Amino acid sequence: MRHIKRSLCLAVALSAFAYSGAQAAGLNCAVATSVNNHARITLKGKTLTTCSGAAGCKCVSCYDLDGSVYSACYPLVLPMPK
Repeated sequence: MRHIKRSLCLAVALSAFAYSGAQAAGLNCAVATSVNNHARITLKGKTLTTCSGAAGCKCVSCYDLDGSVYSACYPLVLPMPK
């Protein structure tokens, strides 16, 4: 029983450490859960990604402290309820 408690404590501590490390990485993201078909995400007039799902998309845009930007749209299987 003592071994199980020790393993559980170690797992919780490691997951907290990993979470805090990810937060310190400086990656900032915005998520749009229901984007219309053919919608575009642009930055300074340049198209980063376009939604191509018939039911809409879930789009994620992230930027890092060094200025790099990542953006992607993932098609939805069913449209989001209104």
